[in-house]
Amino acid sequence: MENESVAQSEESQREEISSNQAEAPEAPSEVQADAETPRRTLSDVEQVALLEALLLASGDPLSIARIQEVMNLSRGEILACADRLQVVLGQEGRGIELVVVAEKLQLRTKAVFADYVRQLMAVRPRKLSQPALETLAVVAYQQPVVKSEIDKIRGVDVAPTLKTLMERKLVKIIGYQASVGQPALYGTTEDFLQVFGLSALSELPALHDLKALVKEPGEAQTASAEDDCDEDQPEMPIQQQTQEQAQEHAAAPAE
Repeated sequence: MENESVAQSEESQREEISSNQAEAPEAPSEVQADAETPRRTLSDVEQVALLEALLLASGDPLSIARIQEVMNLSRGEILACADRLQVVLGQEGRGIELVVVAEKLQLRTKAVFADYVRQLMAVRPRKLSQPALETLAVVAYQQPVVKSEIDKIRGVDVAPTLKTLMERKLVKIIGYQASVGQPALYGTTEDFLQVFGLSALSELPALHDLKALVKEPGEAQTASAEDDCDEDQPEMPIQQQTQEQAQEHAAAPAE
């Protein structure tokens, strides 16, 4: 009897402990507590400093919308912070500046220090060949433009050059023309604006005479070897390409 009483007592204690554990609410973890803690309101000076920190950490241009998400401020407040930061960085003795790229904000080193920064990076800049520069100019000023129109202006088949420009992320397909075959429409990219220091395409210098880009077939291939890119393939004049295709077709055995 005594043994049975002890067993019943132990069973009762176990049930009571289990019941208490089930009813006890879980203590919030430190991570949850920190996540629920509201951020303190930043002063105007701290907001400007935070914007500078975000742009520095990003490296790439940040959209106003993305900055709004992080800083929890209105678009107007972000632009006001950007104006104040631009004034601060514009003072003498600062090595970086705030620029606008395609309606995005980015911190860049000032142009006056370009030679020193280039030496630090110790990387030889990859130059574009003359044909690539001419093709890029046609795309920039005529976009959206189909390849056949670029071929017509350049007088050569620009397929290999377009491939190089797309690999460099300077040109991209921005749509398709609503015509037979739906040819791709080409345009410039955000990287194009960054490389040439433009905020928008409207800042492109006026092109008074497009005839400078219309060359005789094959003339663009006389560019110096120093400026040619390793991956650029020689462009073939359209007339020569058509003749070679016709010769290949005539030489092919009849089925």
